[in-house]
Amino acid sequence: MTHAPAHPRVATRHRFARLPAVGAWATMLLASAPTPALATPAAPCIPVRVGYMDQHRPPYWLGEGTEVPDPPGGAVDLMHDAVLGAGFGCPPVWVRLPIARLRVALATGDIDMAPIGELPSYPPEIALPRDKAGNIDLDRAMHNALIVLVRASDKLPAATVPMQYFKGKLLGVAQGQSYAPRLRDAGLTIDDGGRDLDRNLEKLRLGRVDGVVVAAVSPEHLKATLARYKGAFVQLPQPLVNTRVWLAFNDTFYRAHPVQVEALWTWLDVNRHRLGYVMQKYRKQN
Repeated sequence: MTHAPAHPRVATRHRFARLPAVGAWATMLLASAPTPALATPAAPCIPVRVGYMDQHRPPYWLGEGTEVPDPPGGAVDLMHDAVLGAGFGCPPVWVRLPIARLRVALATGDIDMAPIGELPSYPPEIALPRDKAGNIDLDRAMHNALIVLVRASDKLPAATVPMQYFKGKLLGVAQGQSYAPRLRDAGLTIDDGGRDLDRNLEKLRLGRVDGVVVAAVSPEHLKATLARYKGAFVQLPQPLVNTRVWLAFNDTFYRAHPVQVEALWTWLDVNRHRLGYVMQKYRKQN
């Protein structure tokens, strides 16, 4: 350690010769003090406005209107985890909208991200994950099965093939579902006037439709819903069709934050089974 030179007058007096100068005391004190850890810059917060439906469709979307309940639903939890896992640096901002408005709000930039199902085409203002060939990536999506609920009293055999059985019959589908046109193109007759599952099941009970279509990641996720009807309805073991839902982004937002958006799509592919884990707490509640 290098000490500052003593003042000349002090150095000539023996009783003060061993005392270091004030500058030296400061140096010794600083040397003996613990070195503070270097501050690491916090990850920047990139707000993501995530839009999703304002209807109660358990177990994936809970609550009605603009309020986000606690817990919010399995799919909402999954999107929350995806945003944080992708490195946006802060939780998403939830925006609940009528299902028919979601696609328009995403294209216009009123929201940054929203779940979008399979469609014949997508507007250029909406960004979806692409594979190396430039096609929509089928892996980086949430995979759903469209399951048909029927009256238990109809006693349909477990081997019933829904796509064949319901040709010429009427299927209830909740309003605004992106898969409704696909079912019509497949030759099925669709009634999508019911706002939600409960209203469609009431139609089924009254005989106004022959079955009700509902999307589920796993058939087990519908058990709690069916339990509320005390055995009046059952689900056919074979799905009607398999479908996908992408977490789509506004294209301008994507171009501003491509690293984080691509990371989110990859996170969704790597964690494709996470929704089953997330759903544990919803099964426990029931």
